[in-house]
Amino acid sequence: MNTGAILRWFGIGVSQSDTLLLLQTRFIRALALIGISASAIGAVLLLVTNSAITVRAVVLVFVVLNIGVLVLVQRGKVQIAAYILTTTLAVGALFSPPVYILIGALALIAAAALLNNFLFLVVNILIVGYQIVMVLSAFVGAPADGGVPSAASNGLVVGTALVAVSLATRYFIDQTERAAVAAKQGAVLLQMVAETGEQVGKLLNLNEVLPRAVELIRERFVFNHVQIYLLDEGRQRAVLAASTAAQGQRLYERQNSVEVGAKHAIGMVAAVGRPIIASEREMAAHSADLLLPNTRAQLALPIFDGDRIIGVLDVQSREPGAFNREIEQALQVLTNLLATSIRNARLFDAQDRSTREAKRLFVETEANLREIQRLNQQLTHEGWSDYMREKREMRGVSVNDAGLTEEAVWSTGLERAVETRQPVREIHDGSPIIAVPVMLGGEVIGAIEVESHAGADAEYVEMVKAVAQRLALSLDKARLFEESQAATAREQRINEIVAQFQTVASVDDLLKITLSELSRTFGAQRGAIRLGVNPSAGDAGTNGDSHP
Repeated sequence: MNTGAILRWFGIGVSQSDTLLLLQTRFIRALALIGISASAIGAVLLLVTNSAITVRAVVLVFVVLNIGVLVLVQRGKVQIAAYILTTTLAVGALFSPPVYILIGALALIAAAALLNNFLFLVVNILIVGYQIVMVLSAFVGAPADGGVPSAASNGLVVGTALVAVSLATRYFIDQTERAAVAAKQGAVLLQMVAETGEQVGKLLNLNEVLPRAVELIRERFVFNHVQIYLLDEGRQRAVLAASTAAQGQRLYERQNSVEVGAKHAIGMVAAVGRPIIASEREMAAHSADLLLPNTRAQLALPIFDGDRIIGVLDVQSREPGAFNREIEQALQVLTNLLATSIRNARLFDAQDRSTREAKRLFVETEANLREIQRLNQQLTHEGWSDYMREKREMRGVSVNDAGLTEEAVWSTGLERAVETRQPVREIHDGSPIIAVPVMLGGEVIGAIEVESHAGADAEYVEMVKAVAQRLALSLDKARLFEESQAATAREQRINEIVAQFQTVASVDDLLKITLSELSRTFGAQRGAIRLGVNPSAGDAGTNGDSHP
């Protein structure tokens, strides 16, 4: 058997869930090996001294029993092996006076480490009781006036030492067991906290974080009821945000809330920011709506986001005294992780709302922009349509060998450019011709046609398009200027006509001046002004008639 196998056989390096069981296994194997070794040495001495066959048989039985203990341990029967080993040591101590102290001490140590309180007491009675019997025998056999016999004195010392060893070992084992249980409980609590925090931390929606958190805490910590309260914006009330059990769901649907500072666990924790374990007497004063039936213990812990209290974690149990310091500390760590998840969920929710708002504003802006573009295009179309109707002529200019001339004839290239709204390339009399629409705000107001001896390549087309764009802007500015000038002239002419009204005082003269000036302004040959009502209506009112 190699070294690694030997270490594994002793339980060293083996992963087991029960640390105490592992230590007991190692202890039993060590005692069994010590017993076998001691028996082997004793057997050699017995052979040398020619001891009785009965003694040799006892030693052989002791060796066989210890080997049996090792086999049982190897097969996982640790408890049976413990009973056999302790019994063997106790009986061996009683029937082996020369090594009574050694074997008796081992029996007491084994009982303290491996047996329950009742069997431990039995072994102590056997070992120490045997010693007491020996002390009493020494007193009985001693002379009446001989004082305390040395055998009795030594027996008392040995008995006291055995009792001390037994009790000290038992105390040490109990403390070790408690420490191991506490360490194991702490490790389990930390593992549950880590697993719960990991699962809750993956969620980014607050409506998912809180319900999932209370369910995980209830399942993993085996609590009766778990709920989370969050403080409102005014920090005056703690509002139920998530709850387990049917009654808790009804409270959540009613949006149950607790006033901060109220005299029960949730209100007080929200006010002072410290965990509170409520006793049954304290819980009796609580509102019945806040506790599930048969709740015997309650723990409320603050949920901090930095230095601010943002809520309360409330857990309830049917077991009295279910909450201790270790559970409180573990849940406080969990509330810190929960606070981080709540903060992340709120930040994500705020960012999501901002994104949706930005998207809504972007869509509205796009719609407004399209509407503005449509209105601009409509105004451009109406403005140029009115302008061309007022001019009642098609404007244009051409260049040829004779120079620049005004011309309103449209070539096929110009017509196609206006219809397609795209540049048009043609070959006319062997020369390349390019026609580009003149567009203003998406509305076509004309076209440019140019002959290029250099060829109608893409760069040339882009240059003509750029010129057409700037021409469109300049043409619109010129049109607006012309319209402004015309409006100014009309306003000035109106003022001139109205000024003449101030020079006359009769109705007839006002009518004559008005009709005369309007006819002269518009170049009209005919005009009329009438005062009164239509004679056909049956009212023969005063009529005025004047002609230039």
